[in-house]
Amino acid sequence: MSKLPQGWVSVNIADVAEVNPRKSVDLSPDEFVTFVPMAAVSEITGAIATPMRRPLRQVNKGFTQFAENDVIFAKITPSMENGKAAVAANLTNGIGFGSTEFHVFRSKGAVLPKFLWYFIRQQSFRDNARKVMSGAVGQQRVPADYLRSHPLLLPPIQEQERIVAKIDNLISRSARARSELKKIPSLLAAYKSAVLELAFSGKLTANLRGSNSDTTSGLPEGWTIQRLGDISEIQSGIQVGKRRSGQEELVEVSYLRVANVQRGWLNLDEIKTIFVTPEEKARLLLAQGDVLMNEGGDRDKLGRGWVWNGEVDECIHQNHVFRIRMKPATLPPEFVSHFSNERGQQYFFDEGTQTTNLASISKRKVAALPLPVPPFEEAVEIVRRIERTFMWLDRVAASHGGASQLLEKLDTALLSKAFEGQLIPQNAGDEPASALLERVKAEFVAQPRKIQSRKQIYQGQTREKLMAIERTLEQVLTEAKNWLPAQDVFQRCGIGDGASTEEIERLYSELRDLDLAGKLETEAVNDDQGRKIYDRIRLKAV
Repeated sequence: MSKLPQGWVSVNIADVAEVNPRKSVDLSPDEFVTFVPMAAVSEITGAIATPMRRPLRQVNKGFTQFAENDVIFAKITPSMENGKAAVAANLTNGIGFGSTEFHVFRSKGAVLPKFLWYFIRQQSFRDNARKVMSGAVGQQRVPADYLRSHPLLLPPIQEQERIVAKIDNLISRSARARSELKKIPSLLAAYKSAVLELAFSGKLTANLRGSNSDTTSGLPEGWTIQRLGDISEIQSGIQVGKRRSGQEELVEVSYLRVANVQRGWLNLDEIKTIFVTPEEKARLLLAQGDVLMNEGGDRDKLGRGWVWNGEVDECIHQNHVFRIRMKPATLPPEFVSHFSNERGQQYFFDEGTQTTNLASISKRKVAALPLPVPPFEEAVEIVRRIERTFMWLDRVAASHGGASQLLEKLDTALLSKAFEGQLIPQNAGDEPASALLERVKAEFVAQPRKIQSRKQIYQGQTREKLMAIERTLEQVLTEAKNWLPAQDVFQRCGIGDGASTEEIERLYSELRDLDLAGKLETEAVNDDQGRKIYDRIRLKAV
């Protein structure tokens, strides 16, 4: 943005929040605190869904500490990319401990925790953070320094409250819409099943007969029950991997596998070929209107299939796929396929046989499948009505998919506008963020600190640690006389895991002073794919 909204100010996250503040807890070892493993943070809602309670003594070492209203942010792949971040709320005794793979943000007072949480939950923020991850494959992490230096456009605190309230409202509405949309696929599937039930009971075409005209058999007048084998020719396919003699004449031909034959459709994304004899090709060649039905696979997938309509020239089928060719004027192939996919499922499940890894159904059992057979003209009309209804339902499904994608884009656009000052109007009466920021900084610096004697500070420190505490950033870089990774510089200046906030702030102050004086050079070090691994720094040559 070239121009900031009224009252806004551009800052880095470190200006408004401590990143990974030092541990500080004033509880007895047996008092309880909240424990949050990575799995407890929902990547969908960004809430701590399943917190636990643990005695302090069990979690005080080896875990990350945070406090009420801190923001926790997964730093490791893939949890970070998946959006595992949360505002720590309702913590037992106001204290929480969790996975060491969390970074912790603690507001200094100029930024609302939930405003910051929404900011780091943005897909764009996570995408950019992914680019700077470092570490071994599967163990890559977002550096804390990247988070500290990340820019943030900061609104007045009153506007932050209005922005958060607006986002809460809009996100909850989109969540409700998403919840309702998730119900649609199952509703459509139930609708299709209901249509097929009406079709095979004769009720879908009852108007053609004036009434249902049930007979004592329970079938509509003119309907009969026949076995599939009596009204069709059933053919098994070619055995893949069959041994051949070197004398046979072979031709290459496309063939269908179980993976190609789905329930109600054909997946033709990958068609394989096989060498067969001309006689085998002629015997197994598919013709338009053939019903394809799976012979083997998972037990609940036996008998699934659809109708071949000549989608691939000269194609045969393997032995785990049956080809069923209807006799003239018996049943349309679509009628048979719809029936076997719907009512036939239970029959195939019951009649199939199971080995350790594979279920199958014999040609004899397939031939014995009982089918309701209406007059041919009525069967054709039944298929027409099924397909007309299914086409309408498929259009509804396509619209559902588009609406779901649109919701995701709306959420992304909503957050983008929020953090650019375009979601709600500014209020001239709000205290500018810059004024609040200066006041908060002053209050933060003036906060009462626990005074330690020099003896307490240095007690137990090694000679190297004591020397590091006294060394300035400029001294460290002068001694190095070359590039140093930023992390090494920090360590040589005495900034480690146990460093105090004051020590860290002192180092960052030195960095800014050297940079403003034109004495500092920084350079990103990238991996082979051009992804940033870390920063290195050195003093400019005089």
